[in-house]
Amino acid sequence: MKASYFMLAVTAAIGMMTCSWVGAQSEPSADFKQQIQALEWRCVGPHVGNRGTTVALDPTDRNVFYHGHSSGGVWKSEDAGQYWIPISDKHFKVGSIGAMAVAPSEPKVLYVGTGEPQLRDCVSWGDGMYKSTDGGLSWKHIGLEQSRNISRVRIHPTNPDRVYVSVIGNPFGPSKERGVYRTDDGGKTWKQIFFKHEQAGVIDLVLCEHDPNILYASTFEVIRRTWGLKAGGPNSGIFKSTDGGDTWTELSKNSGLPVGDWGRVGLAHSKTMPNRISALIDSKEKNGLYQSEDGGETWKFVSDDINITQRPFYYHHLHASPHNGDELWVLSNKLWQSMDGGKTWKQRSGTKDDFHDMAFDPTDPDRLIITHDGGAMCSLNGGKTWSTPFTQPNQQIYRIDVDDQFPYNLYGNCQDLIGYKVPSASLYGGISIAEVTVIGSGESGATVPHPKDPDLVYHLAQSSFAAGGCPIQRVNLKTGQWEHVNVWPMPTFGEGQSKAKYRFNWHAPIVIDPFDAETLYTAAEYVFRSRDRGQSWEVISPVLTKDDESKQQAGGSPSSLETSGQEAYNTIHRMVASKVKEGVLWTGSDCGLVHVSVDGGKNWQKVTPPDLKPDSDVYEIEASPHEAGTAYLAISRYRTANDFLPYLYKTNDFGKTWVNLSPNFPQDEITRTIREDTVRRGLLFVGTETGVFVSLNDGESWQRLNLNLPAVAVHDIEVKHEDLCIATHGRSFWILDDISPLRQHMSDKDENKAWLYRPRDHTRIGINWWALYGGGVGGGQKNYFVQNGRMGHTFIELGVVNGERKRRFLDAGDARPRGAIIYYSLPRGVKDVSLTILDSEQREVSKYEGEQLGSKPGLNRMIWGMTYPDVPRVPGKPPAGVLVEAKPGMYMAKLTVDGKSQTQSFRLSMNPNETWTQEDADARFDLWWRLRSIFERSHLAINEAMKLAEEAGEDSEIAKQASAFSGKLVPQGANLSQIANEPPKLLSKLQTVNAMLFHSEGRPTKSAYAVVDEMEKRIDEAIADWNAVSQKAGKK
Repeated sequence: MKASYFMLAVTAAIGMMTCSWVGAQSEPSADFKQQIQALEWRCVGPHVGNRGTTVALDPTDRNVFYHGHSSGGVWKSEDAGQYWIPISDKHFKVGSIGAMAVAPSEPKVLYVGTGEPQLRDCVSWGDGMYKSTDGGLSWKHIGLEQSRNISRVRIHPTNPDRVYVSVIGNPFGPSKERGVYRTDDGGKTWKQIFFKHEQAGVIDLVLCEHDPNILYASTFEVIRRTWGLKAGGPNSGIFKSTDGGDTWTELSKNSGLPVGDWGRVGLAHSKTMPNRISALIDSKEKNGLYQSEDGGETWKFVSDDINITQRPFYYHHLHASPHNGDELWVLSNKLWQSMDGGKTWKQRSGTKDDFHDMAFDPTDPDRLIITHDGGAMCSLNGGKTWSTPFTQPNQQIYRIDVDDQFPYNLYGNCQDLIGYKVPSASLYGGISIAEVTVIGSGESGATVPHPKDPDLVYHLAQSSFAAGGCPIQRVNLKTGQWEHVNVWPMPTFGEGQSKAKYRFNWHAPIVIDPFDAETLYTAAEYVFRSRDRGQSWEVISPVLTKDDESKQQAGGSPSSLETSGQEAYNTIHRMVASKVKEGVLWTGSDCGLVHVSVDGGKNWQKVTPPDLKPDSDVYEIEASPHEAGTAYLAISRYRTANDFLPYLYKTNDFGKTWVNLSPNFPQDEITRTIREDTVRRGLLFVGTETGVFVSLNDGESWQRLNLNLPAVAVHDIEVKHEDLCIATHGRSFWILDDISPLRQHMSDKDENKAWLYRPRDHTRIGINWWALYGGGVGGGQKNYFVQNGRMGHTFIELGVVNGERKRRFLDAGDARPRGAIIYYSLPRGVKDVSLTILDSEQREVSKYEGEQLGSKPGLNRMIWGMTYPDVPRVPGKPPAGVLVEAKPGMYMAKLTVDGKSQTQSFRLSMNPNETWTQEDADARFDLWWRLRSIFERSHLAINEAMKLAEEAGEDSEIAKQASAFSGKLVPQGANLSQIANEPPKLLSKLQTVNAMLFHSEGRPTKSAYAVVDEMEKRIDEAIADWNAVSQKAGKK
């Protein structure tokens, strides 16, 4: 029986809750792992696909497909693309995937090369090759660690141990690791069998199915820097081997091919035409599609259709059908197909744009998979229809901002898609795409909500039709309208930035003044200010960047300029306004300059750290939330100087002096962002290429905080209340719910003693019957739960975890814990542990012990469900379900460990969106408690009656009267179906009021009181009658 990935998801999801992520290069210490083991990240979405790089399929299972994301890991679908499960999360050290292949002779064998080959400005890198022999259940790293970026993986058709890998190599500098590698032992050893030049890697590789000793490779001379792309040169070309890669012959100079420098070359071959090889060549002389019918000896020009030749460094993906050699596909901005060998082209359907890879079923011409900048899509009918990309939470988000609503919302811009507003929690449990708001029309930088007007958002709309000159959109969420308020609305395409009036970074900052919400800032090489919501702008600074014209020129490839605005340089990359002191403004440039103003922009001082290396990119400035003069810098140099080291700085005196925090940070990470906690001074969080790190001592030491977060680039971090929110570049938004244990952590705490952390005050999100009703089928099966009038959820039922039922959603963001989170730490050797919740009157609300409660050494987590215990059951009858919900107010958690107790108080607060008052909530609670008391004394009386009847015998008179008494109060059926066919009994008539109180959080209705009054009277009369009978029987 094959293992299901949805069964795997159950095991993985539960295992991730308490285990540190296992794939990090810089792991947390064993002690720290125990101290944070109960913390848990959750992905809140959006569940929308994003920039994929590679795809594969199982040739023997029609429903199994694989997808590799440019920075979000490897995913598998077992239902033809309907849903996807990440299969690399616990195994890979990096998130960027470049290429993958399934062994044709053993489809459970997969090889994956990391590091994407599309070398745009936000390109990530990898750490070599991974292999699975069980369809992705488990993985092993198999070498080529220094390859950085891998473009193709090709597997011998009959020998799964012979594999070829093409390495494009380091995008940012020269590399001797470029070329083609071969293994003949399944990845145990590798041999570099082809190398052209340290600046020219191999971008495409074809292995001929009819004769696997024949290979074609195309080299691509390329280097990516912040200020531009140089794509092409004399070392780009086409090469061929006829002996399995032992020797190679250059074909680039052969008859029919263009002369001069080439850029990227895409290759395609079909086994149905063994002598034909097709090449899509980026050439200044004659850009277009070329073909050879004699294995590359001679060539002819076929087509220069602009639809297949545009933006060659990013596209030029050429594929040939294994079923028909004349059927060619080009994956460009759109999806193009030719049925006549490339002479004419027709656009095919496919959501989104910017296509990058495709795979064919070798036996079924209708079965395909493609990937583009909107994720992966599968087709079973030759591309007439495609699966949805809305079950892939792979958004590449650049910045994160949050608002002050409840629940708060996360805002951010996504690469090549759009801006989003995503709720941090949902009344309906999982956060569906229906609850996500789409904002604006751009793809980079920030989306910033107005702090006082919840309907107003500022959004950076790069690549929109009105892009250029800092294309800020002012968006009205209520009406759906937006207005462009560009600083200087002039296009940036077609020429270098040296000719532009202003140089705006692709991620130009948008800053709202913390002390005046109507004051807006942005920056180019100058700082601009608007006091009228962007209608007009004024310059308030001198030039705050360097001005090196040699790094402001147009780059690109032999046939095409690359001047979309991503390569703007000598710009202000980051800007921040202090929330502590009005008028304090900080800027950091992509060329390594830091400036500060303490008077609202009237005067500026250059305060760059004196030891900061040249060509440093200031990726983040964090103005301390505690001191106006304190700020932190996160700096990267990988795109500017081919330097992959971390750089972190701190100042306490407005930049007069700096402390270099970098030496204490793991040296195998770059640093993208840094934030200081809003409550605990010196509690720092840093986002890197592979996750999140934390310092409890102001940067003196660091620990990884990935936990269940997969390896993914973290571009921004925001502390909101007690939560840590992050924008990942490949896995959408994530939230670490409640960082109280980090805030309250004490390094000198006695690890041999139990510790109860002070719970955060908990705000109820509300009651929704749809979210709480019923449980799904377990065992890893997919459950679909429809919700009337809105999009439903598909989920895997995980059962009760840490006191609360948990589900893993396949098409929605993870649910926020509905109950209050309580953390506690335990030493080793504990025998007895209990956790009790007491209300303000010292009544026991809930008690957890034994198997209900986590008892691992280190940090444990329990979620209090905010309900009092159910009433005693009547044996043989369904439970009453009178679960009185705790009312807003003060509560106490009491942890008892081996007889010693400690307590912490916390508040349960009303949802601020609710319209009722504390008095209404008290009235609801009082009536509900009265109802509970009625059920409790009724059940106790029934149980006593049944006991007397059992002692007297079923044929006795007392037994008959006990049965009659029970029959008045409770149904006699043993399940709901039987109960539904009985006239309602006295307690049954109260269940409607019980349900009303469960669903309605306001003051009970007068009719509810009237029903309780009437039923209580009749029930008490029935109990009194029974007491009389039992007393009389006792006297006998």
